Amino acid sequence: MSASRMRAPGGYDRRVWLLCLASALGAGSYLGMHQLLNALFVLRLGYGPEFWGTVAATGAFSFSMSCMLGGYLGTRLGPFRTLALGAVTYTLGMAMPPLTGALPAGLQRIWMLLAQVVISSGWSLQVVNVIAALGTVTQGSRGRGPFTLNEVFSSGGMLLGAAVGGMLPGAIARLQGVSTELPGPYALALWVAVAGGLANWLPIGMLQRGAGRVPVAPSSAPARSSASDGPRTQPRRRIPLEGILLLLAACGFATNAGHAACKTFATVYLDRVFALPSATIGAITSSGMCATALTALIAGRLGRRLPSGLMMIVGALGMALALLTMALWRAPAGAVLGLIGVFGVLGLWRPAYQSLQMEMARPEQRAAVSGLTSMSMSLGFGGMGLVGGQVVARAGYAPVFLAGTVAALISAGLAMILTRRTRRRAGQGGASDTTARA
Repeated sequence: MSASRMRAPGGYDRRVWLLCLASALGAGSYLGMHQLLNALFVLRLGYGPEFWGTVAATGAFSFSMSCMLGGYLGTRLGPFRTLALGAVTYTLGMAMPPLTGALPAGLQRIWMLLAQVVISSGWSLQVVNVIAALGTVTQGSRGRGPFTLNEVFSSGGMLLGAAVGGMLPGAIARLQGVSTELPGPYALALWVAVAGGLANWLPIGMLQRGAGRVPVAPSSAPARSSASDGPRTQPRRRIPLEGILLLLAACGFATNAGHAACKTFATVYLDRVFALPSATIGAITSSGMCATALTALIAGRLGRRLPSGLMMIVGALGMALALLTMALWRAPAGAVLGLIGVFGVLGLWRPAYQSLQMEMARPEQRAAVSGLTSMSMSLGFGGMGLVGGQVVARAGYAPVFLAGTVAALISAGLAMILTRRTRRRAGQGGASDTTARA
Protein backbone atom coordinates (compact mmCIF):
# COMPACT_ATOMS: atom_id res chain seq x y z
CA MET A 1 0.00 0.00 0.00
CA SER A 2 1.43 3.39 -0.94
CA ALA A 3 2.14 5.97 1.72
CA SER A 4 -0.41 8.34 0.26
CA ARG A 5 -3.17 5.78 0.77
CA MET A 6 -2.28 4.62 4.26
CA ARG A 7 -5.02 4.89 6.85
CA ALA A 8 -4.39 7.20 9.76
CA PRO A 9 -6.27 7.50 13.11
CA GLY A 10 -10.01 7.90 12.71
CA GLY A 11 -10.08 5.73 9.59
CA TYR A 12 -9.27 8.67 7.31
CA ASP A 13 -6.77 8.58 4.51
CA ARG A 14 -3.41 10.02 5.57
CA ARG A 15 -3.88 12.82 3.03
CA VAL A 16 -7.02 13.99 4.83
CA TRP A 17 -4.95 14.68 7.94
CA LEU A 18 -2.24 16.43 5.91
CA LEU A 19 -4.85 18.61 4.22
CA CYS A 20 -6.35 19.48 7.60
CA LEU A 21 -2.89 20.33 8.96
CA ALA A 22 -2.26 22.56 5.94
CA SER A 23 -5.58 24.30 6.61
CA ALA A 24 -4.65 24.79 10.27
CA LEU A 25 -1.25 26.31 9.54
CA GLY A 26 -2.53 28.47 6.70
CA ALA A 27 -5.58 29.69 8.61
CA GLY A 28 -3.54 30.29 11.75
CA SER A 29 -0.87 32.36 10.02
CA TYR A 30 -3.15 34.29 7.67
CA LEU A 31 -6.74 34.40 8.99
CA GLY A 32 -5.80 34.29 12.66
CA MET A 33 -2.56 36.23 13.03
CA HIS A 34 -1.99 38.28 9.88
CA GLN A 35 -5.52 39.69 9.51
CA LEU A 36 -5.69 40.70 13.18
CA LEU A 37 -2.27 42.37 13.15
CA ASN A 38 -2.70 43.96 9.73
CA ALA A 39 -5.89 45.73 10.79
CA LEU A 40 -4.18 47.19 13.87
CA PHE A 41 -1.06 48.01 11.82
CA VAL A 42 -3.10 49.99 9.28
CA LEU A 43 -4.70 51.99 12.10
CA ARG A 44 -1.28 52.70 13.66
CA LEU A 45 -0.04 54.04 10.33
CA GLY A 46 -2.69 56.75 10.65
CA TYR A 47 -5.42 55.37 8.38
CA GLY A 48 -9.06 55.11 9.42
CA PRO A 49 -11.69 52.35 9.31
CA GLU A 50 -12.85 53.43 5.86
CA PHE A 51 -9.42 52.63 4.38
CA TRP A 52 -9.26 49.37 6.29
CA GLY A 53 -12.64 48.49 4.78
CA THR A 54 -11.15 49.20 1.34
CA VAL A 55 -8.14 46.99 2.13
CA ALA A 56 -10.40 44.13 3.26
CA ALA A 57 -12.65 44.55 0.23
CA THR A 58 -9.65 44.55 -2.12
CA GLY A 59 -8.56 41.25 -0.63
CA ALA A 60 -12.02 39.75 -0.91
CA PHE A 61 -12.50 40.82 -4.53
CA SER A 62 -9.02 39.53 -5.42
CA PHE A 63 -9.92 36.25 -3.75
CA SER A 64 -13.14 36.17 -5.75
CA MET A 65 -11.46 36.81 -9.10
CA SER A 66 -8.89 34.09 -8.37
CA CYS A 67 -11.40 31.43 -7.35
CA MET A 68 -12.30 30.36 -10.88
CA LEU A 69 -8.59 30.37 -11.74
CA GLY A 70 -8.10 28.08 -8.75
CA GLY A 71 -10.85 25.82 -10.04
CA TYR A 72 -9.34 25.78 -13.53
CA LEU A 73 -5.82 25.07 -12.31
CA GLY A 74 -7.15 22.44 -9.91
CA THR A 75 -8.80 20.70 -12.83
CA ARG A 76 -5.75 20.96 -15.09
CA LEU A 77 -2.87 20.48 -12.63
CA GLY A 78 -4.68 18.67 -9.85
CA PRO A 79 -5.79 20.16 -6.52
CA PHE A 80 -2.62 19.15 -4.65
CA ARG A 81 -0.21 20.98 -6.93
CA THR A 82 -2.48 24.01 -7.12
CA LEU A 83 -2.79 24.44 -3.36
CA ALA A 84 1.03 24.27 -3.17
CA LEU A 85 1.23 27.14 -5.64
CA GLY A 86 -1.28 29.06 -3.53
CA ALA A 87 0.70 28.55 -0.31
CA VAL A 88 3.85 29.95 -1.87
CA THR A 89 1.96 32.95 -3.27
CA TYR A 90 0.16 34.06 -0.11
CA THR A 91 3.26 33.57 2.04
CA LEU A 92 5.20 35.92 -0.21
CA GLY A 93 2.27 38.33 -0.08
CA MET A 94 2.25 38.34 3.73
CA ALA A 95 5.86 39.55 3.63
CA MET A 96 4.76 42.77 1.90
CA PRO A 97 2.79 44.69 4.60
CA PRO A 98 5.65 44.79 7.17
CA LEU A 99 7.69 46.71 4.59
CA THR A 100 5.09 49.46 4.28
CA GLY A 101 6.71 51.80 6.78
CA ALA A 102 9.90 51.95 4.70
CA LEU A 103 8.03 53.32 1.68
CA PRO A 104 7.21 56.98 0.90
CA ALA A 105 3.82 58.03 2.22
CA GLY A 106 2.48 58.45 -1.31
CA LEU A 107 3.12 54.77 -2.12
CA GLN A 108 1.90 53.18 1.10
CA ARG A 109 -1.77 52.91 0.15
CA ILE A 110 -1.00 51.33 -3.21
CA TRP A 111 1.49 48.92 -1.62
CA MET A 112 -0.96 47.73 1.02
CA LEU A 113 -3.69 47.19 -1.56
CA LEU A 114 -1.26 45.33 -3.83
CA ALA A 115 -0.25 43.13 -0.89
CA GLN A 116 -3.90 42.20 -0.37
CA VAL A 117 -4.19 41.24 -4.03
CA VAL A 118 -1.18 38.90 -3.80
CA ILE A 119 -2.17 37.38 -0.45
CA SER A 120 -5.81 36.80 -1.31
CA SER A 121 -5.07 35.43 -4.77
CA GLY A 122 -2.74 32.84 -3.29
CA TRP A 123 -5.11 32.05 -0.43
CA SER A 124 -7.97 31.40 -2.86
CA LEU A 125 -5.88 28.78 -4.68
CA GLN A 126 -5.36 26.93 -1.39
CA VAL A 127 -8.93 27.24 -0.10
CA VAL A 128 -10.58 26.14 -3.34
CA ASN A 129 -8.30 23.18 -3.78
CA VAL A 130 -8.28 21.98 -0.18
CA ILE A 131 -12.04 21.39 -0.50
CA ALA A 132 -11.61 19.79 -3.92
CA ALA A 133 -8.75 17.63 -2.62
CA LEU A 134 -10.85 16.42 0.31
CA GLY A 135 -13.59 15.48 -2.14
CA THR A 136 -11.06 13.69 -4.33
CA VAL A 137 -9.46 11.74 -1.49
CA THR A 138 -12.72 10.65 0.13
CA GLN A 139 -14.79 10.38 -3.08
CA GLY A 140 -17.74 11.63 -1.01
CA SER A 141 -17.83 8.37 0.95
CA ARG A 142 -17.33 9.98 4.37
CA GLY A 143 -20.05 12.64 4.11
CA ARG A 144 -19.51 15.76 6.25
CA GLY A 145 -16.85 14.11 8.42
CA PRO A 146 -13.70 15.26 6.58
CA PHE A 147 -15.10 18.76 6.10
CA THR A 148 -15.99 18.99 9.79
CA LEU A 149 -12.50 17.80 10.69
CA ASN A 150 -11.02 20.42 8.36
CA GLU A 151 -13.16 23.11 10.01
CA VAL A 152 -11.96 22.05 13.46
CA PHE A 153 -8.32 22.18 12.37
CA SER A 154 -8.76 25.54 10.65
CA SER A 155 -10.51 27.03 13.66
CA GLY A 156 -7.87 25.66 16.00
CA GLY A 157 -5.18 27.24 13.86
CA MET A 158 -6.99 30.57 13.81
CA LEU A 159 -7.48 30.40 17.57
CA LEU A 160 -3.76 30.00 18.24
CA GLY A 161 -2.84 32.52 15.55
CA ALA A 162 -5.12 35.21 16.94
CA ALA A 163 -4.05 34.56 20.54
CA VAL A 164 -0.34 34.72 19.76
CA GLY A 165 -0.80 37.59 17.32
CA GLY A 166 -2.65 39.63 19.92
CA MET A 167 0.13 39.23 22.48
CA LEU A 168 3.06 39.91 20.16
CA PRO A 169 2.79 43.72 19.73
CA GLY A 170 2.70 44.36 23.47
CA ALA A 171 5.63 42.02 24.09
CA ILE A 172 7.69 43.58 21.31
CA ALA A 173 6.83 47.09 22.47
CA ARG A 174 8.00 46.30 26.01
CA LEU A 175 11.27 44.88 24.69
CA GLN A 176 11.83 48.00 22.58
CA GLY A 177 10.63 50.40 25.26
CA VAL A 178 8.09 52.02 22.92
CA SER A 179 4.33 52.57 22.85
CA THR A 180 1.88 50.12 21.29
CA GLU A 181 0.39 53.12 19.48
CA LEU A 182 3.41 53.09 17.15
CA PRO A 183 3.39 50.88 14.03
CA GLY A 184 6.84 49.32 14.62
CA PRO A 185 5.79 46.50 17.01
CA TYR A 186 2.98 45.48 14.65
CA ALA A 187 5.30 45.38 11.65
CA LEU A 188 7.69 43.06 13.49
CA ALA A 189 4.82 40.89 14.69
CA LEU A 190 3.64 40.48 11.09
CA TRP A 191 6.89 38.69 10.29
CA VAL A 192 5.85 35.92 12.68
CA ALA A 193 2.78 35.38 10.50
CA VAL A 194 5.12 35.00 7.52
CA ALA A 195 7.01 32.30 9.43
CA GLY A 196 3.70 30.48 9.97
CA GLY A 197 3.06 30.60 6.24
CA LEU A 198 6.48 29.06 5.62
CA ALA A 199 5.67 26.25 8.07
CA ASN A 200 2.60 25.43 5.99
CA TRP A 201 4.87 24.36 3.15
CA LEU A 202 5.84 21.20 5.11
CA PRO A 203 2.51 19.30 5.03
CA ILE A 204 1.82 20.56 1.52
CA GLY A 205 5.23 19.27 0.42
CA MET A 206 4.41 15.88 1.95
CA LEU A 207 1.17 15.81 -0.04
CA GLN A 208 3.14 16.07 -3.27
CA ARG A 209 4.72 12.67 -2.66
CA GLY A 210 2.37 10.71 -4.85
CA ALA A 211 -0.74 12.65 -3.88
CA GLY A 212 -0.18 15.21 -6.61
CA ARG A 213 -0.62 12.46 -9.17
CA VAL A 214 -4.10 11.47 -8.02
CA PRO A 215 -6.14 11.65 -11.22
CA VAL A 216 -9.35 13.58 -11.55
CA ALA A 217 -12.04 11.16 -12.57
CA PRO A 218 -13.27 11.60 -16.15
CA SER A 219 -16.84 12.57 -16.81
CA SER A 220 -17.59 9.12 -18.17
CA ALA A 221 -16.48 7.42 -14.97
CA PRO A 222 -19.14 5.71 -12.91
CA ALA A 223 -20.54 7.85 -10.15
CA ARG A 224 -18.99 7.41 -6.74
CA SER A 225 -21.48 6.50 -4.10
CA SER A 226 -21.68 5.81 -0.43
CA ALA A 227 -22.82 2.51 0.96
CA SER A 228 -26.38 3.79 1.07
CA ASP A 229 -26.51 5.04 -2.51
CA GLY A 230 -26.85 2.92 -5.63
CA PRO A 231 -24.73 3.74 -8.67
CA ARG A 232 -27.80 4.24 -10.84
CA THR A 233 -29.33 6.92 -8.69
CA GLN A 234 -26.18 8.97 -8.04
CA PRO A 235 -25.88 10.71 -11.47
CA ARG A 236 -29.53 11.77 -11.36
CA ARG A 237 -28.90 13.64 -8.11
CA ARG A 238 -25.80 15.48 -9.33
CA ILE A 239 -26.78 19.00 -10.36
CA PRO A 240 -23.65 21.14 -10.90
CA LEU A 241 -23.86 24.66 -12.23
CA GLU A 242 -27.67 24.65 -12.37
CA GLY A 243 -30.46 25.99 -10.19
CA ILE A 244 -29.55 24.37 -6.90
CA LEU A 245 -25.87 25.22 -7.29
CA LEU A 246 -26.79 28.84 -7.97
CA LEU A 247 -28.87 28.82 -4.79
CA LEU A 248 -25.82 27.52 -2.95
CA ALA A 249 -23.74 30.35 -4.38
CA ALA A 250 -26.35 32.89 -3.28
CA CYS A 251 -26.36 31.41 0.24
CA GLY A 252 -22.57 31.74 0.33
CA PHE A 253 -22.76 35.36 -0.82
CA ALA A 254 -25.31 36.36 1.84
CA THR A 255 -23.70 34.42 4.69
CA ASN A 256 -20.27 35.83 4.03
CA ALA A 257 -21.68 39.35 3.81
CA GLY A 258 -22.97 38.83 7.35
CA HIS A 259 -19.67 37.27 8.41
CA ALA A 260 -17.74 40.25 6.97
CA ALA A 261 -19.77 42.71 9.00
CA CYS A 262 -18.25 41.10 12.09
CA LYS A 263 -14.83 39.89 10.94
CA THR A 264 -13.83 43.02 9.02
CA PHE A 265 -14.92 45.57 11.60
CA ALA A 266 -14.99 43.85 15.01
CA THR A 267 -11.24 44.30 15.57
CA VAL A 268 -11.39 47.97 14.59
CA TYR A 269 -14.56 48.43 16.69
CA LEU A 270 -12.93 47.02 19.83
CA ASP A 271 -9.76 49.04 19.25
CA ARG A 272 -11.18 52.44 18.26
CA VAL A 273 -14.43 52.59 20.25
CA PHE A 274 -13.52 50.73 23.44
CA ALA A 275 -9.69 51.16 23.32
CA LEU A 276 -9.02 47.55 24.28
CA PRO A 277 -5.36 46.43 24.15
CA SER A 278 -4.28 44.17 21.30
CA ALA A 279 -3.74 41.21 23.65
CA THR A 280 -7.36 41.46 24.82
CA ILE A 281 -8.63 41.76 21.24
CA GLY A 282 -6.56 38.72 20.30
CA ALA A 283 -8.00 36.76 23.22
CA ILE A 284 -11.56 37.71 22.24
CA THR A 285 -10.95 36.72 18.63
CA SER A 286 -9.41 33.45 19.79
CA SER A 287 -12.55 32.76 21.82
CA GLY A 288 -14.53 33.13 18.63
CA MET A 289 -12.26 30.66 16.83
CA CYS A 290 -12.61 28.26 19.77
CA ALA A 291 -16.39 28.51 19.44
CA THR A 292 -16.11 27.61 15.75
CA ALA A 293 -14.09 24.50 16.56
CA LEU A 294 -16.44 23.43 19.37
CA THR A 295 -19.60 23.83 17.30
CA ALA A 296 -17.97 21.95 14.43
CA LEU A 297 -17.20 19.07 16.80
CA ILE A 298 -20.73 19.14 18.20
CA ALA A 299 -22.20 19.24 14.71
CA GLY A 300 -20.05 16.30 13.69
CA ARG A 301 -21.26 14.24 16.64
CA LEU A 302 -24.91 15.23 16.93
CA GLY A 303 -25.72 16.26 13.36
CA ARG A 304 -24.72 13.13 11.49
CA ARG A 305 -28.28 12.46 10.40
CA LEU A 306 -29.38 16.07 9.97
CA PRO A 307 -29.67 17.44 6.42
CA SER A 308 -26.92 19.82 5.36
CA GLY A 309 -29.57 22.34 4.35
CA LEU A 310 -31.01 22.35 7.87
CA MET A 311 -27.54 22.88 9.35
CA MET A 312 -27.13 25.88 7.04
CA ILE A 313 -30.48 27.34 8.14
CA VAL A 314 -29.61 27.03 11.82
CA GLY A 315 -26.18 28.54 11.23
CA ALA A 316 -27.54 31.53 9.30
CA LEU A 317 -30.23 32.26 11.91
CA GLY A 318 -27.64 32.04 14.68
CA MET A 319 -25.43 34.50 12.82
CA ALA A 320 -28.33 36.93 12.46
CA LEU A 321 -28.98 36.79 16.22
CA ALA A 322 -25.30 37.35 17.05
CA LEU A 323 -24.98 40.35 14.71
CA LEU A 324 -28.18 41.84 16.11
CA THR A 325 -26.63 41.58 19.58
CA MET A 326 -23.58 43.53 18.38
CA ALA A 327 -25.79 46.21 16.81
CA LEU A 328 -28.14 46.75 19.75
CA TRP A 329 -25.90 46.15 22.78
CA ARG A 330 -23.29 48.87 22.29
CA ALA A 331 -20.88 47.77 24.97
CA PRO A 332 -17.76 45.56 25.05
CA ALA A 333 -19.86 42.65 26.34
CA GLY A 334 -22.24 42.96 23.39
CA ALA A 335 -19.34 43.01 20.94
CA VAL A 336 -17.72 39.97 22.57
CA LEU A 337 -20.92 37.91 22.65
CA GLY A 338 -21.74 38.85 19.09
CA LEU A 339 -18.27 38.01 17.80
CA ILE A 340 -18.21 34.64 19.55
CA GLY A 341 -21.69 33.93 18.24
CA VAL A 342 -20.86 34.78 14.64
CA PHE A 343 -17.73 32.67 14.62
CA GLY A 344 -19.41 29.88 16.57
CA VAL A 345 -22.25 29.29 14.11
CA LEU A 346 -19.75 29.06 11.25
CA GLY A 347 -18.79 25.70 12.74
CA LEU A 348 -22.30 24.52 11.85
CA TRP A 349 -22.68 26.29 8.55
CA ARG A 350 -19.36 25.84 6.73
CA PRO A 351 -18.90 22.03 6.88
CA ALA A 352 -22.51 21.53 5.73
CA TYR A 353 -22.01 24.03 2.91
CA GLN A 354 -18.77 22.42 1.74
CA SER A 355 -20.11 18.89 1.99
CA LEU A 356 -23.21 19.76 -0.03
CA GLN A 357 -21.04 21.20 -2.81
CA MET A 358 -19.05 18.01 -3.13
CA GLU A 359 -22.20 15.86 -3.06
CA MET A 360 -23.55 17.78 -6.03
CA ALA A 361 -20.43 17.93 -8.16
CA ARG A 362 -19.25 15.24 -10.52
CA PRO A 363 -15.68 14.12 -9.72
CA GLU A 364 -14.11 16.10 -12.57
CA GLN A 365 -16.02 19.24 -11.56
CA ARG A 366 -15.15 19.42 -7.87
CA ALA A 367 -12.48 22.10 -8.23
CA ALA A 368 -14.66 24.20 -10.54
CA VAL A 369 -17.69 23.98 -8.22
CA SER A 370 -15.55 24.85 -5.20
CA GLY A 371 -14.15 27.80 -7.16
CA LEU A 372 -17.61 29.09 -8.06
CA THR A 373 -19.02 28.92 -4.54
CA SER A 374 -15.83 30.36 -3.02
CA MET A 375 -16.07 33.23 -5.50
CA SER A 376 -19.64 34.01 -4.46
CA MET A 377 -18.66 33.96 -0.79
CA SER A 378 -15.77 36.35 -1.32
CA LEU A 379 -17.96 38.71 -3.33
CA GLY A 380 -20.32 38.92 -0.37
CA PHE A 381 -17.41 39.49 1.99
CA GLY A 382 -15.84 42.16 -0.23
CA GLY A 383 -19.09 43.98 -0.84
CA MET A 384 -19.75 44.33 2.87
CA GLY A 385 -16.16 45.44 3.51
CA LEU A 386 -16.22 48.09 0.79
CA VAL A 387 -19.62 49.55 1.66
CA GLY A 388 -19.26 48.98 5.41
CA GLY A 389 -16.08 51.03 5.68
CA GLN A 390 -17.83 54.06 4.23
CA VAL A 391 -20.87 53.52 6.46
CA VAL A 392 -18.70 53.30 9.58
CA ALA A 393 -16.98 56.58 8.72
CA ARG A 394 -20.36 58.35 8.40
CA ALA A 395 -22.79 56.58 10.73
CA GLY A 396 -20.82 54.31 13.05
CA TYR A 397 -20.64 50.55 13.45
CA ALA A 398 -24.22 49.64 14.44
CA PRO A 399 -25.69 50.11 10.90
CA VAL A 400 -23.04 47.75 9.51
CA PHE A 401 -23.91 45.07 12.05
CA LEU A 402 -27.61 45.53 11.23
CA ALA A 403 -26.85 45.13 7.52
CA GLY A 404 -25.04 41.90 8.35
CA THR A 405 -28.11 40.74 10.28
CA VAL A 406 -30.30 41.26 7.21
CA ALA A 407 -27.79 39.41 5.01
CA ALA A 408 -27.78 36.43 7.39
CA LEU A 409 -31.59 36.30 7.41
CA ILE A 410 -31.60 36.31 3.60
CA SER A 411 -29.16 33.39 3.68
CA ALA A 412 -31.49 31.46 5.99
CA GLY A 413 -34.42 32.04 3.61
CA LEU A 414 -32.36 30.89 0.63
CA ALA A 415 -31.26 27.79 2.55
CA MET A 416 -34.92 26.92 3.19
CA ILE A 417 -35.65 27.11 -0.53
CA LEU A 418 -32.52 25.10 -1.27
CA THR A 419 -33.56 22.37 1.16
CA ARG A 420 -36.99 22.02 -0.42
CA ARG A 421 -35.56 21.88 -3.94
CA THR A 422 -32.94 19.27 -3.13
CA ARG A 423 -35.56 17.07 -1.45
CA ARG A 424 -37.91 17.39 -4.39
CA ARG A 425 -35.18 16.62 -6.90
CA ALA A 426 -33.99 13.63 -4.89
CA GLY A 427 -37.55 12.35 -4.74
CA GLN A 428 -37.87 12.61 -8.50
CA GLY A 429 -34.63 10.62 -8.82
CA GLY A 430 -36.03 7.88 -6.61
CA ALA A 431 -33.26 8.27 -4.06
CA SER A 432 -32.85 9.54 -0.55
CA ASP A 433 -32.26 13.21 0.08
CA THR A 434 -28.76 14.25 -0.87
CA THR A 435 -28.60 16.51 2.11
CA ALA A 436 -29.53 13.78 4.54
CA ARG A 437 -26.22 12.02 4.47
CA ALA A 438 -23.75 12.71 7.23
